[in-house]
Amino acid sequence: MTRKKHGNYELVTYKGDHPPYHVHIRRDGREVGRWDIENQKPMDRFRVTKEILDALRASGYYLEETE
Repeated sequence: MTRKKHGNYELVTYKGDHPPYHVHIRRDGREVGRWDIENQKPMDRFRVTKEILDALRASGYYLEETE
């Protein structure tokens, strides 16, 4: 298990978790949703706020496209 914190968010990945490779996003101990790292999109219905994107970016899970 890998656990990273950024701001109010905790980002957790589990070794051996089901595909696609994803991160669990938590806030205040409650799961907000899961982010599909392979396809760079939410796996669940949740609002992807700027704060969540900042946490994903800072933790290396959000990969911005370069033109």
